[in-house]
Amino acid sequence: MLAVFKSGGKQYAVKAGQILKVEKLKGKKGDSISFNDILAVTDSSNHMFGTPIIKEATVNAKILEQIRDKKIIVFKKRKRKNYRSTRGHRQDLTVLHIESITVGSKKSAILKKETKAKKNESIGTSVSEKKISKRKKAVKKKTAPEKTAVKKTIAKKVIKKKTTGIKK
Repeated sequence: MLAVFKSGGKQYAVKAGQILKVEKLKGKKGDSISFNDILAVTDSSNHMFGTPIIKEATVNAKILEQIRDKKIIVFKKRKRKNYRSTRGHRQDLTVLHIESITVGSKKSAILKKETKAKKNESIGTSVSEKKISKRKKAVKKKTAPEKTAVKKTIAKKVIKKKTTGIKK
């Protein structure tokens, strides 16, 4: 089952068991959240579209963590006016795990064994694992065969001065 819901002025299409980053929501790690602004729900045979929302549909999610996104540099310049401004921005995000999608009496959820496996894969590698993988790449680059420079010898040309037969 696939659902499209609205959060933070954006629309997200999700399935049960999916891990998703949305704009910051109130709550702590481990809290449960339900979204009621469901715009569309689709199953293999049934497709429901709200006008503008589906009243009996909800998406239940659990907060995995509160994080900050990577920095975005904002640079402004006015040519020939000697004006330059540089600023950075890091967006606050909430990482969610979609637990279930409910439409009326129908409920789409995934098994707990599958969720644990997907959490480990979807969250990605930790910072230390990323550093280790970078080190391995650096080692591979260092162990690559080095190219040796070939020296070329250039023959020197000898220039003889011509002398005239007139002596003083």
